[in-house]
Amino acid sequence: MTNEQTIYRRVLRRELQAPRTVPAVVVATVGVVALVGLMIVGIWWWVDPRFREGAQPWLAGVAGLGQEWAASMGIGVVLVLLALFLLVLAVVPGRRPRRGRATDRAVLLVDDGVIADSIAETVARRTGVERGRVSVTVGRREATVRITPTSGVPVSRSAAASAVEDTLSGVGFALTPRVIVAPEGVIA
Repeated sequence: MTNEQTIYRRVLRRELQAPRTVPAVVVATVGVVALVGLMIVGIWWWVDPRFREGAQPWLAGVAGLGQEWAASMGIGVVLVLLALFLLVLAVVPGRRPRRGRATDRAVLLVDDGVIADSIAETVARRTGVERGRVSVTVGRREATVRITPTSGVPVSRSAAASAVEDTLSGVGFALTPRVIVAPEGVIA
């Protein structure tokens, strides 16, 4: 593997995965606010005896809540689910709506919207339907094409499917085409 191929793979990985900056900043901010709040309450508890006296009934209520089995289990389950959610958010990479591939000389990075527009244009041209009546959604593994024909004018599903397959093979990305022709057309 050459140095250029290593750089290509790194660029593709960076451009295809969404950064986890926003969740990390949110978690860090919540943690800092909670720790600063605990620090302020701790200092206030230590310095002001009136605050201590006023907080005693509240702390007794919280301690009593902790002794109840159902409340303890509920709080524990919520905290475990929150921890699992944050762990999954940190470990699982985000996916941007893009596709990429590398060759020996270049890297191809294509947005899913560009692929969808290309498919819609080809399907509209081959089936004779106006471009505005062809809707394409590109998912992770599948390209879904929805065609709304003009009322009384039949649309060939096989022609649309072959147009999708030709476009996808021309771009070089393997997606499963799914063509849906609306049973009722629109009036022209």
